Amino acid sequence: MNRKHKKRTFPAVPVAFCCLVILSIIITLFMMPFFNIKEIRVTGNESLTEDRIKSYLTFSEGDNIFLFNKSKCKNTILDNHYVQSVNINRILPSTVEITVSEYKLRGYVPYSGSYLFIDGDGRVLDVQKETTKSLPVVEGLKFNNVTVGEILQVDNPSAFETMVRLSKLFEKYELLSDVIRVDVTDISDIHLYTGNVDISFGSFDDANRKLLMLIEVLKTFDTSVPGTINLTADKATYKYML
Repeated sequence: MNRKHKKRTFPAVPVAFCCLVILSIIITLFMMPFFNIKEIRVTGNESLTEDRIKSYLTFSEGDNIFLFNKSKCKNTILDNHYVQSVNINRILPSTVEITVSEYKLRGYVPYSGSYLFIDGDGRVLDVQKETTKSLPVVEGLKFNNVTVGEILQVDNPSAFETMVRLSKLFEKYELLSDVIRVDVTDISDIHLYTGNVDISFGSFDDANRKLLMLIEVLKTFDTSVPGTINLTADKATYKYML
């Protein structure tokens, strides 16, 4: 006689309960010390120090890598006017990488006994009593109001535009640390100063050729001795003021 075996049945486990158990396990794993932050890397910074950028962070080493708010942290770093953009990446299990892109400091503008720190577009990055790098000091701009983080609003926009264009050429020809002062009071008679030397630049016309001539002259001209260089003609002329 054949016997029919009855199938054993088990109580159905609710799907919601299974999901809850799985979620609990995942959360428990993610909260393990294995995922605590052990290293914070900062890259792309130039003017700002690594410690300065880290001071804006909403987390620190030892915190769980999953628990900090990336958007909030990015916005905090962007409050610094040097920072153009920032990207934050979690590198599992325990590293956070912060990549910043800065506005580049390209010169200074005298202002009420201090200096405006400006980038290549004329944006005011900071106001300090002293300069920090060997970069040109720009004279001849006329303005009343200053807003840090914004483009400097001037009463003589032609002079401002000339300053911006010169700054970019100084960077192109690696002259940012050589030219210590620029006077754009009269944009038809611009003067540059390096060491003890007064350089007659004339207008911005043919600026590339003039700067190439200047580079050649500076290879042999002793700028520690008072002198003049004239770049307004087809050929540069120079002399010491003895």
